[in-house]
Amino acid sequence: MKRDAYEADVQMLSRQNRFLWITVGGLVTALILVLLVAWSGMGSNRTVVTPPRIDKSFWITDQTASGEYIEQMAQWVSYLTLDVTPDNVAYKSDLLLKLAEPGYHGALQQKLRVNAEKIRRDNAATSFDVRTVRAAPDALAAILTGQLKVLINGTPVKDEIRHYLARFSIDGGRAQLIKFKQIKTDDVKAALAENDLDVEETDGSF
Repeated sequence: MKRDAYEADVQMLSRQNRFLWITVGGLVTALILVLLVAWSGMGSNRTVVTPPRIDKSFWITDQTASGEYIEQMAQWVSYLTLDVTPDNVAYKSDLLLKLAEPGYHGALQQKLRVNAEKIRRDNAATSFDVRTVRAAPDALAAILTGQLKVLINGTPVKDEIRHYLARFSIDGGRAQLIKFKQIKTDDVKAALAENDLDVEETDGSF
């Protein structure tokens, strides 16, 4: 009887040891996989740019996005460009440059620098009250129509309806600005056809 009990205990301990080794092996394997995933992700951060205030649901993939996303990004760009004062124009220009596609960055930086100098020199403040936004998701573009107001030294000097075209590219789920300019019409097809032929852009300043 004692021998049978002893052999039963040995078999039970053997099974327990085997279970422990399997558990330890599984934990080591999981740890190795976690380390490999962490290592592969080092230095490759992915950023999805969205407007700071989201008014509508939207979707975005690696190379395209919904009309709602384009609309909200276009409004964010217009806010950074057209709602400025001498105190905030430099800050908003820096934020806008972070959205720019590399090929557009240099030209946009130059335009923003000239506009900021003009804002500070004239002690001007501009605001743009968006009335309508017409998106063309296939072209990753939107046309904004609204009331542009300009004050110089606190005195109103301009109050008029304007149209602006914003165009984007989508790279890996990240929106990049490739154009923002004043245009003559709010007809999306006409504006896109006209601006596809553009060589030189007008700026979005006052």
